[in-house]
Amino acid sequence: MFDLSYGRVSITSTEMAIVDENSEWLGVPRLLLMENAGAAVARAVANWLGATVGVEVVVVCGVGNNGGDGMAAARHLASMGAKTTVILVGSIDKVRTREAVLNLNAVRSMKESIKFYNVVDVDQLLELKPIIDRSEVVIDAVFGTGVKGKIKEPWRTAIQLINSCKGFKLAVDIPSGLNPDTGEVEDIAVRADMTVTFHRVKKGMLISPEICGEVVIAPIGIPPEAEIIMGPGDARQTLISVSRQSGEVVLLEDLSNEAKDFMNLLGASVKMSGNGQVVYIGKRSREQNVSGRKIVGFDLDIGREGVSIITFKEAAEKYKIDITGDLHQKISKLSRISSEIEHPIYVVGDNVDLLIGASRWKMSWIDRPLNELGLNILIATILALLARGADTFEAASAAGYLAGVASSSGYPTVLNELRRLMER
Repeated sequence: MFDLSYGRVSITSTEMAIVDENSEWLGVPRLLLMENAGAAVARAVANWLGATVGVEVVVVCGVGNNGGDGMAAARHLASMGAKTTVILVGSIDKVRTREAVLNLNAVRSMKESIKFYNVVDVDQLLELKPIIDRSEVVIDAVFGTGVKGKIKEPWRTAIQLINSCKGFKLAVDIPSGLNPDTGEVEDIAVRADMTVTFHRVKKGMLISPEICGEVVIAPIGIPPEAEIIMGPGDARQTLISVSRQSGEVVLLEDLSNEAKDFMNLLGASVKMSGNGQVVYIGKRSREQNVSGRKIVGFDLDIGREGVSIITFKEAAEKYKIDITGDLHQKISKLSRISSEIEHPIYVVGDNVDLLIGASRWKMSWIDRPLNELGLNILIATILALLARGADTFEAASAAGYLAGVASSSGYPTVLNELRRLMER
């Protein structure tokens, strides 16, 4: 597996959400990833048991995509001859993602090979305790990476019943109740004998390995490019992260009306002078009184937080940036160079753009090169997101995606895409 994590072996829940969305954008839909995840869980059960025919397996599912993974696993286990039971904890109408609904409908239609129960309260769940207790394998597909804070009923009782059974306990992606990023258990968590985690191990699992049991890392077909590219996942997660308060952008060099309108839509007010959270210096002289602010401009030796936009010729001369070679070679070279550049640099090119710095890097080759509108949207997005408190690298990554949309499809299309991404 490619190491696209700049030396880290784990991934956060936010990074995983980015990868999922970028994967779909690149042509590998979430439904296929869910199918592969379910198959990986079923294979792990089969490998542990040695044989699945006639073995009683209970899959306890929540209403989110982790539950969808569990239901996909249940289908595969039923096809392997296991006596499979699915317990959906929560109202059926709360299962809303397309992928989870499709797997739910499939499980409910398999009336001969899968026993299906839907419980919405503790009493209904306790009636199924004998089924859970006598099963040889119990699969936890309740929450996955989506859990935060205290766990409500009946899901809390579901976790207690999983923990109290004597069967082999397998967690899907991450034990339910374990914070995927901090490794904390704020309330209660499944204590698994095995965890089958997808794509890469989740950060919190390294902090609390005793809860996870044996960890199996299962590739599920996510393209390596999904972690490299500046895509819609990057843009969506950055928009989620920004402050709800507006910010002020000062333009020392004017931008197009579309760019200024775009900044307003992103929640930033634009001024041509005065003070602001972010200053756009453009291509003007570097001798500007911009001390203490975030700066965005062209070919700048930025000694503070900000973004410099340069060409590949300049990148090669100043920073020895080289993107030739195959993917393995690019990963090695760019990961090393990124650790040597303190602040992000956005490199615009004819065939590919590169964002590099602060020990991270991303690329975008879709809809390149950027035209004038694309470049204006790139600058506008970086400025507006920085003004609203976004991480500098993440602001530039989101901008790289939106700039490509604008360049290839025009201003109305990028407006619609921004509105889509801003929907919570």
